[in-house]
Amino acid sequence: MLLLIDSDDYTASVLLAELAKRGFDNTAAVSRALDLPKFLGASKPDAVIFNYQSDKPDSLNVCTTIRLLAPQAAVIAIVSPGPALKALRVWSEQTQCIDAIIEKPLSDERFFMTLNDMLKVKVLLRDLQNKTQRLSNLLPEGALAVVDGAANNANEAEFFEGVVLFTDIRESSQLIRKMPPRDFFQLLNDVLSAQAGQIAQHQGAVVKYTGDGLMAVFRGMGRSYLALRCALALASLSDSRKVPFGVGVAEGLLLAGLIGDFNQAGKRRQYDVIGATANLSARLCSMAGAGEVIATRSINMVAKVSSPEPRAIGSVSVKGFDAEIDCVAFNPSNNRQEQGV
Repeated sequence: MLLLIDSDDYTASVLLAELAKRGFDNTAAVSRALDLPKFLGASKPDAVIFNYQSDKPDSLNVCTTIRLLAPQAAVIAIVSPGPALKALRVWSEQTQCIDAIIEKPLSDERFFMTLNDMLKVKVLLRDLQNKTQRLSNLLPEGALAVVDGAANNANEAEFFEGVVLFTDIRESSQLIRKMPPRDFFQLLNDVLSAQAGQIAQHQGAVVKYTGDGLMAVFRGMGRSYLALRCALALASLSDSRKVPFGVGVAEGLLLAGLIGDFNQAGKRRQYDVIGATANLSARLCSMAGAGEVIATRSINMVAKVSSPEPRAIGSVSVKGFDAEIDCVAFNPSNNRQEQGV
């Protein structure tokens, strides 16, 4: 889409006709600077053509408005030769608000060639940005930090204290046998989307989806309380949606980073969070019943969640761990039934 800014109705009509003749049909015109913010609020042009009138130097402010409200748009200014051209070039160098300046008269194809080239570049950039956005949706937050260079070394793991939360749908193999595959896939997406929403509300971050569940990490101050409250919200979600899943929560030292073949360029790598704490959380999740949260007792000693009332299940033998783990369980649905809700 093109936007023409020209305070002279006659020259605007001539230029619009020339643009239409060359196939630029999706073009709008604005004659008053006051109308520009409203137009840019409703439309995002790929390029803006600004007809600079030397007797109206203040009109250059519209270029600043364009940069502010439509930063992705290419700005092409057309101007008469002489002092006006010189002044425009100086202003452009100072503000960086104009991408190209074309000298009048527009008797040759130079202006239209410049316009066409800029539109091609803008379309390519927009497609690239859309692709980048789609790809970024496939990456967890930690991976984006690594890709953006926030990590000192992409080949080094980051050590940090955090809480890991796992969810896992119960009897998913039976569900998929009972339902058409597409229906199960939609159901799975609905459930995981709802889980991810709760995690975001409780300031956690989804690390990965595990087929019929997910893994999330909570960092920073208050992580124990936030993770446990999130787990309880998820357990209630399991009961309300009639899709049974359990939740496991553990806290401790974690390692995060890119895993895969970093010796050869172009080989696939993926972001992951690993460590004994992650393994423990996954094991506790597998032990939890439908709509149940199993967490280490040490987490609730910090979080101090008393409603729903935790049920002490004592020291539990967990596969892969030599020492038994002291755990507590929460059953939000049982608490509601006891209270007559």
